[in-house]
Amino acid sequence: MSESQKVTQQKALTSDSGRIWLIVAAFISILCLVLLWFMRELPPVGAATTGMVAIVVAYLAMVAIRFGVSRDRLRLGLLATLTIAIVVIFAVVAWMTIVSV
Repeated sequence: MSESQKVTQQKALTSDSGRIWLIVAAFISILCLVLLWFMRELPPVGAATTGMVAIVVAYLAMVAIRFGVSRDRLRLGLLATLTIAIVVIFAVVAWMTIVSV
């Protein structure tokens, strides 16, 4: 496998501005927040609301990282990690809701 084919060498993780990560994370966050909004009355009460707050905080952290971190690889790695974290937060809250019903 040549160097250019490695996942860690892709532009989205090496030299991009990070704008695409914010756009993708915004769509994912909106979808997760809408679903959690409808789950907020399901037991355990408060789990969906906590998940909503955690997703908003993660997205705000992404915005802060996008404009506050100057090193490209670090910034893009953190943005990718937080994008995945938003999905994981939703999955954990949804799983807790399904298991408790």
